[in-house]
Amino acid sequence: MQVTYRFKLYPSSAQSTRLSEWQSKIRSLLNVCLADRIDTYHDSFKQGEFCNLRSKGVATPLTCSVNKSASKGEFWKEDNPPHRRGNKNKNGHIKLTGKPRQSCPPFNPRRSSFEIHSSFSTNWRQTKPWYEDVSSDVLQQALRHQDKAFNNFFSGRAKFPRFKKTRDIGIEFKPGTVKIQGNRIKFPKLGWMKFAKSRNIGDNWEIRTVTITLDIEDWYVSVLLRDRTIPDYCPKVEDELNTIIGCDVGIKKIAAFSTSETIPNPNISKKLERRLRIRQKRLSRKKKGSNNWKKAGKVVAKVHRDIRRRRQDFQWKLGKKIASMADVISFEALNIQGMKRRCKPKLCPETGRYLRNNQKAKSQLNKAISDAAWYSLRQKTKHQAAKLGNWVIEVNPRGSSQECHQCGYVSPKNRDKEKFVCENCSHHEDADTQAGCVLAQRGKEKLGIDTLRVVSPKVTTKSESTDSPKRKLSPTLVSESGNPNKIKYIQLELLDFKEWETR
Repeated sequence: MQVTYRFKLYPSSAQSTRLSEWQSKIRSLLNVCLADRIDTYHDSFKQGEFCNLRSKGVATPLTCSVNKSASKGEFWKEDNPPHRRGNKNKNGHIKLTGKPRQSCPPFNPRRSSFEIHSSFSTNWRQTKPWYEDVSSDVLQQALRHQDKAFNNFFSGRAKFPRFKKTRDIGIEFKPGTVKIQGNRIKFPKLGWMKFAKSRNIGDNWEIRTVTITLDIEDWYVSVLLRDRTIPDYCPKVEDELNTIIGCDVGIKKIAAFSTSETIPNPNISKKLERRLRIRQKRLSRKKKGSNNWKKAGKVVAKVHRDIRRRRQDFQWKLGKKIASMADVISFEALNIQGMKRRCKPKLCPETGRYLRNNQKAKSQLNKAISDAAWYSLRQKTKHQAAKLGNWVIEVNPRGSSQECHQCGYVSPKNRDKEKFVCENCSHHEDADTQAGCVLAQRGKEKLGIDTLRVVSPKVTTKSESTDSPKRKLSPTLVSESGNPNKIKYIQLELLDFKEWETR
């Protein structure tokens, strides 16, 4: 099992300055390598005598790249069998055999894009004396993350990598290079630093990668720990799944469940909107690039950090609650980016001018959707459900608020704002709760497990209108364990105003 702990770091003023310099140097190397990848990729499609479009170099075997993803660095590697993975045993020692090549994988002299830039970073540090202060492991880890970002882009899991800014740089150290003693941590070439040890790190945990990040003006350290003796979270098998609930997300109600329970939207961004607007006005009055402008920018950033932390705290608690409500949680597979897309422009056929398309009104809706952060809530629920072994699935949300879960009748007239009244069977219920029941049924059909039971509203002995001891009880609840015995109740009928006592 692997876990990550995040602590606040307290470096000295000299260490803080060095960390900021390291960020700038890492950023420079990453941006140079990213530009090299972009140029090399475009140069590979150029037909003509030029090998490099920027330098106008003539295409020859000495200047032309053998890899269309990188051109800075060494393209070929030496065949050195003792240092290859095939000649090492489980303990990492080299096998002393007469024929080491037989246990090695087929040798490929061509380097990958990451290996080319890795060799380039070595030459980069040797030719630039000011890079001697930076740990080589930190540069290697940054290039490895950039190569992973490219792989995620080509596999369709992420967008194209962007050029980095200083504040976006994380300083990551390889496993086995960082030591922790009490509330102090030792980094290569940086020395010991104090940190706020908010939780204990057991002796059974092995320290893997350690990353230092900057949040406005505070430094934080994230420690990745691993314990091979503890198994990973195991999801439940289909035979262990008994209950399922549907969760309908919205603006006014951040979540509405098939159990008739609703969670109101805290509107975290809206509560701090006035404070943020005042801070942004003060920032706009400062001269750009001045010290006062930088100070005002940090104040604005702190307001955004406050909003982010409040939202994360609320969503982690809500996600833990949702994950423990049933064995299967059914969410809507919403296209959030499509919901926030701009309205199509309208042209007047007579004048050719643009007409009103209600984009200004929709901008407020987009703002509310971003504040609700439905995707982030679903991801946190998945994380919490994995600890319990529960499942989180996504179903088609089309027409879920217009379909009756009692008879299956679908009509846009069934719903009127927050009310739902079926035209076919006259079933009435809260519209969001009704949608949650539909999502639960669709999730059951998607899994194809007939034994799943949709969690319905719980029966309670409390009256909806009053909690008086003389409340009306349904005859079906007389045998419930929560009903008091030997108490007289006053029961009123709609058309008969006569009172009588029942025992």
